[in-house]
Amino acid sequence: CDAANIERTLKASEKQIEDIEYIMNTEGFESLTPELRNMAELRLENPEFSLRELGESLTPPITRSGVNHRMNRLLQIADEIFP
Repeated sequence: CDAANIERTLKASEKQIEDIEYIMNTEGFESLTPELRNMAELRLENPEFSLRELGESLTPPITRSGVNHRMNRLLQIADEIFP
């Protein structure tokens, strides 16, 4: 189970990083709100972190659900930019 969870986390992280890099290379981080920019930077710096670990790393910390919401928003932004 642990190996499967780690693999799932890494696959999700790869997709999130792709979306964040796409946003960064097209619209730039300045197009994001401070909360989304912080989340994007934290994900790029810590690709191995779970959503819970990302949330705990923020100041102030946020819940796993809050991190998931921000990641989904970043995905939505990347999808809106993609031609």
